[in-house]
Amino acid sequence: MRPISVVVALAAVTATACSSDSSGNPVLHPVPSLAYVRYFNAVGDTLALDFRPIDALEFSTPFIATPFRAQGLGGYQGYSTGSRRVRVFPNSTDLVTTTSVLVDTTLSLSPSVYYTITHVGYARSGASPRQRLWISTDTFPTVAAGNVAFRVANAGPDLGAVDVYVTSAANDPLPAAPTFAAVSFLQRSGYAQRPVGAFVMRVYAAGDRGTPLIAATTMAVGSPGDQYLGAIGGSGQSGTVATAMLYSKATPGSAAAITAGANANGTPRLYYWIDRQPPRPSAP
Repeated sequence: MRPISVVVALAAVTATACSSDSSGNPVLHPVPSLAYVRYFNAVGDTLALDFRPIDALEFSTPFIATPFRAQGLGGYQGYSTGSRRVRVFPNSTDLVTTTSVLVDTTLSLSPSVYYTITHVGYARSGASPRQRLWISTDTFPTVAAGNVAFRVANAGPDLGAVDVYVTSAANDPLPAAPTFAAVSFLQRSGYAQRPVGAFVMRVYAAGDRGTPLIAATTMAVGSPGDQYLGAIGGSGQSGTVATAMLYSKATPGSAAAITAGANANGTPRLYYWIDRQPPRPSAP
């Protein structure tokens, strides 16, 4: 049975890539102009979420079963441009649950533009603010040689505006001024740059210098890769561009709540997401 399923899958892929002319010769269809879309789940009181375009099959990659504090599998995906209708559903094996629509909206996507779609707010009845899609366009900076670039996005609906300090270690004295000041809910800072090397972001309520600490997270070092394997962005990889997204805690008792292990989410936290990987080394 396995060889049969492989053949069927290959045939399906081939069918989407080409058709045939009147003589039966294959005709390849050109790739249209594309936008690039990625999806994040910052809704902390419900199930994992499914983000699905519903108006076309081609260039309409869905992001399925995306948990709270996660990015849809695959990061940026090529999407056909123009008016695109999308819906978001709870991910469940229960038909009634998984067919309930959280979001039904139309996106306007432009060629060669990068979009970050962050699902924010709360899904439970009576909770505020209500869940919605926060849609941003991404323009990446030119990173100086030997530097990494990074910014902060505040996706925490109950955290208020925050000040973010960047230091080499978590116990270093705080700088005189925050690296990113008063970043409110549904705001992103501009990009800052620093030389490659370990660093940590420490988050405090805006104006509350040094106490109490909301979150502190060290960025992973990453990997340089080689001419065969692409680099993995991180604080040690020149050319990395990243966003540190600030999430609220999950609602206790909800399907999103994890109470133990590395993914416990009972407190706010920063996660680093790679916006652009460092360049691949040249072949020798």
